[in-house]
Amino acid sequence: MKITLQFITVLIGLFYTLTINAQWVLQISGTTQNLNSIFATTNSSVFTVGTTGTGRKTSNSGALWSTMSLSVTTTQNSIRFINSSSGFTVGSFQDILKTINSGSSWTNIGGGITDLNDCYFTSSSSGWVVGNIEVGYGFLYNPFTFNIIQISANANKVLRGIFFANSTTGWVVGDGGLIIKTITNGTAWTQQTSGSTNQLNKIMFIDANNGIAVGNAGTILKTINGGTNWTSPTSGTTQNLNAVYYADISNIWACGDNGIILKSSDGGLTWISETSVTTEKLNAIHGIGITDIWACGNNGTIIYRSGTTSVFENQLKTNISVYPSPFTDIIQIEYSKSANIEIISVQGQIIENFTTNDTKTIIDLSKLTSGVYFMKVKTDKGIITKKLIKE
Repeated sequence: MKITLQFITVLIGLFYTLTINAQWVLQISGTTQNLNSIFATTNSSVFTVGTTGTGRKTSNSGALWSTMSLSVTTTQNSIRFINSSSGFTVGSFQDILKTINSGSSWTNIGGGITDLNDCYFTSSSSGWVVGNIEVGYGFLYNPFTFNIIQISANANKVLRGIFFANSTTGWVVGDGGLIIKTITNGTAWTQQTSGSTNQLNKIMFIDANNGIAVGNAGTILKTINGGTNWTSPTSGTTQNLNAVYYADISNIWACGDNGIILKSSDGGLTWISETSVTTEKLNAIHGIGITDIWACGNNGTIIYRSGTTSVFENQLKTNISVYPSPFTDIIQIEYSKSANIEIISVQGQIIENFTTNDTKTIIDLSKLTSGVYFMKVKTDKGIITKKLIKE
């Protein structure tokens, strides 16, 4: 019996040495435009939008991103789906685009002059959008009833984020620590006391009581009673936080400037910084539960976090060295084993493909034009992607 127990103990110990916390990895978006919003409808189907009418989508968790034509050239700031096929985006010049076929085509149902920053739709015919100041008020508008809300709370304040916990109960955040709430599907709004004067960028609730708002200068606000009271947990950063993803009652992520990613495992009471793979500004974060999470940001940045990763994959990231970065003509790769190397453009085209068996490999990329590229390294232990910048 003693030998059996020792054997089981060894197996348990071996298991824990082979798994570690999940890691963020860089994905190839196929664009250098700033990506402002991202939304996952399933573990494999994800959509993102950004500047100059950019739309990208994936059906395989981001292994390959393809063009999603929005038929506009204006900046899109927010994308949300109400189910797997019906979704909306909002953006500059009061664009409100709608799809009923999973992004294959979009119809503009908006119109006006105000830039829109966020949206939330509880059904295909019910929802609100928020935006910049119009006629002295932060823009709060129902595109189905044409109802425009102008109350003293949102006077001269840009409205930046909106979220509904159910069909009737929702919140809006904006400049100066503004939080307003409705329990009547937007027909009436009341201001809440946030306790902050910082710009608030986004808000999300996991139910009608538990919510998190994030904003500039590392601001995090937490409520457990629908916003009657807001507290200010310590974020540990002064970076602007631009988005929040409330995965379940315990697990929450926030992202922001300079690639910062924060995580809470206790419902927002305490926060730690996760290791990021980018220094780009991250504008949005969304996922499916705690197993598949995406964040997007400037210069076409998309990063992905999936469940847990093996210790071999983690070692692969630390054991492969690529330098210099940025580079002019030559890069050097140091890795002790054989690997297949692909140099890929931001559009996803493979430019170079070769195998190396040396500890140090020198690659001449002088023929490439200046810009951003990706290097995909494939080994028997896994695949990693690194971003390259050619000057």
